[in-house]
Amino acid sequence: MDKPEKNVSSSSARVASSCIFNCIIASALLAGICSLVIIRLTSGNSIKENKTSPTGLSTTIRTQAAIFRDDFNGQLNQAWTWQNEDTSRYKVHEDGWLEIIGGNESILAGERQTNLLWIALPEGNIEISIHLKSQPLFDFQRAGLLLYQDSNHYIVLSHGYCMQCVLGGSGIYLEYSLNGKHEKVTTASLANELYLMLIVEDGAVNAFYALEEAQWQHIASVKNDIRFERAALSVTNDTASNTGYDLIGMFDYFEIRSPTQIAPTPTPGLFQQASSKTEKFKPYKKRAPRLKVVES
Repeated sequence: MDKPEKNVSSSSARVASSCIFNCIIASALLAGICSLVIIRLTSGNSIKENKTSPTGLSTTIRTQAAIFRDDFNGQLNQAWTWQNEDTSRYKVHEDGWLEIIGGNESILAGERQTNLLWIALPEGNIEISIHLKSQPLFDFQRAGLLLYQDSNHYIVLSHGYCMQCVLGGSGIYLEYSLNGKHEKVTTASLANELYLMLIVEDGAVNAFYALEEAQWQHIASVKNDIRFERAALSVTNDTASNTGYDLIGMFDYFEIRSPTQIAPTPTPGLFQQASSKTEKFKPYKKRAPRLKVVES
């Protein structure tokens, strides 16, 4: 009896299909591995990327290392220097927050402000940012960032309170005195937790704030030809009349880095207040300043 012939053509077809399928799988796996390698290599470069969040705020993803950063993890970095130190009115918490309790004096008025925490600034273009919690409730109380040369040359960005001002209450205050020009720009905010940032770059200082990390809103740009050599964390009541409630500033981190390119997002409801060029500047206290609305 003859043996039945095997279906050689059918077997060959199955083998060929199997080979093609295996090749496709191998190619896909190789492509995936290559993609991972490319992504890994790309992420190792110094890349700055700007994105816009669904809310329309400017969102920045940073990948460059900071020039200086202190997260206040149980102790202060040795780069800091206290001025008029009062050890009973500050504390570095173990969970990474620096607490400073404001006194009644203000360096902006030429007074002996306690617990100013200074750090030297590098030359060139820089970006300075902080994460701050504070709850100012009375006139002139403020906590934030200070660039300072002397009583006639400074820039301060803070979370403060001023019922006498046009906004009438809590807000973000950019105040500066440069070459005889004294002004402040304010925007209302009831938030107790803020991010504040000053970018010193190309003859100007740009001020930003954010309610959520990296979602920056632009406050104002200030022309500046001064080389500020130091910056400070500053908390002050700036008055002796608010007895019974001292402002507390809680700082999560302080960071200096090369400037990140951020497309400014104008903040609605900004007001600019200009004071006399001849009058010694004492914020809010000595006169009712001339007011003008800054166009957004």
